[in-house]
Amino acid sequence: MLLTFILCVPLAVGLLCLFARPRGLVEMLNLAGFAAGFILSLGLFRAVVAAPGRAVMEWGGFLRADALSAWMVLLIATVSLATSVYGVHYFRRDLAQGLVSERRWRQFYVLTPMFTTGMLLVVLANNLGVMWIAVEATALSSVLLVALYNRQTSLEAAWKYVMLGGLGLVLALLGTILTYAAAIVQPGREMASLNWSSLLAIAPQMDHHLLTLAFILVLVGYGTKAGLAPMHTWLPDAHSEAPSPTSAMLSGVSLKVSLYALLRFHILTSACLGSDLSCTLLLAFGLFSMLVAGPFILMQKNLKRMLAYSSLEHVGLICAAVGMNAPLTVFGAMLHMGCHALTKPVLFFAAGNIHQQFHTLEFRRIGTGLLRSMPATSLLLGLAAVAVCGLPPFGLFFSELSVIAGGFISQQTWVSVVILASLTVVFCGVLNKLSGILLGPAPAAAPRETISAAGLLAMSLPLAVLLLFTIQMPNSLFQLMQQAADIIRGSP
Repeated sequence: MLLTFILCVPLAVGLLCLFARPRGLVEMLNLAGFAAGFILSLGLFRAVVAAPGRAVMEWGGFLRADALSAWMVLLIATVSLATSVYGVHYFRRDLAQGLVSERRWRQFYVLTPMFTTGMLLVVLANNLGVMWIAVEATALSSVLLVALYNRQTSLEAAWKYVMLGGLGLVLALLGTILTYAAAIVQPGREMASLNWSSLLAIAPQMDHHLLTLAFILVLVGYGTKAGLAPMHTWLPDAHSEAPSPTSAMLSGVSLKVSLYALLRFHILTSACLGSDLSCTLLLAFGLFSMLVAGPFILMQKNLKRMLAYSSLEHVGLICAAVGMNAPLTVFGAMLHMGCHALTKPVLFFAAGNIHQQFHTLEFRRIGTGLLRSMPATSLLLGLAAVAVCGLPPFGLFFSELSVIAGGFISQQTWVSVVILASLTVVFCGVLNKLSGILLGPAPAAAPRETISAAGLLAMSLPLAVLLLFTIQMPNSLFQLMQQAADIIRGSP
């Protein structure tokens, strides 16, 4: 019943927070629930690694977790726990300053576990239709979180997210229906279900033309929710207007959960048609996303919008790495998912601290000298920026190096050159923007930093874990990522 507990714990927490009255009790329920979810994710991790090549299944195969699912569950649980720890002091300050009402505060603590439940169902559901419903559920809960502050700009961002995300999910649904149709290869033959594992078993016999169209629709549909260019236009608005804990979850894991849904169809399409079609499309959209992100980062004037475009670049890199379909590049994509999930929340947490201190995220209005006025936040922001730009000694350096080296080894030199050039542009943009606010003299009237011990823990621990695992990665974690990469490449 491990998979069932993983789903039920955050769902129960959300329902309990709806009826619990004292603030302290709501906060404790949230923390305890996400801590329990993290422990359960470790249990799933051990169960999958102990039986390589086999999946954990429950409810007659309705719930299914292979190495790729277990890797995603671990990332979701880790980011959710860090967000719950950081969110306590963050929302206490917002309540004290009158930025959120008691009702909106409670809405965050109810919707965030529901958001997490939806993401977990996406990666644990064996049925492609249920997976689509779960992605829809994550969209519904997250859009209400984006609009939490009830400002005109946040409501506009939420509506943009609804319209574009809804359109994308309609296309994904059409792609899912066509996948079912492609599985009916003879008149009168019907599939008992849309289980991914069942479809994969008969993939070579599926209708090639229908599945080609299905994958294109799914790529655009789930690609919109994953933030791939040119369907990414909702992403900077939603990330910049959402509360910082929500932005951390959107960037850290929500985009990757949508990418996970797309990868399941990529695996199925490759098994049916060969890898050329899906890999070429993933490579094209991935490289285009990276090329789009760089110039927007260079010209950005808002801290959280800059971080959102950075997410576009990293999602593009993961897609490009999978599209190259070399053993080293796909493993690099899995490693990049994990390292990015640990790094990006720290950046958004730091942005939340700065926003609460200065009541703005505009670089011009923040000014200079953050290292003097907010030393702890600035130090962690700088370290996370070093990590997210792919500089040593952090893990993103090795994941990006794996992708670039894998491209050269597999004779896809031009792809590696484009990736390297895009990463260089992004590095220059992030360095330019952050050095402008971190360095220099602090204004005499600059407010002094106030940061809680819990907030400091939520920001420093992910970076410490990232650094530790970069220096000495546990063999079991390496095996899990390797198994996940093999699943994506269709290797036995």
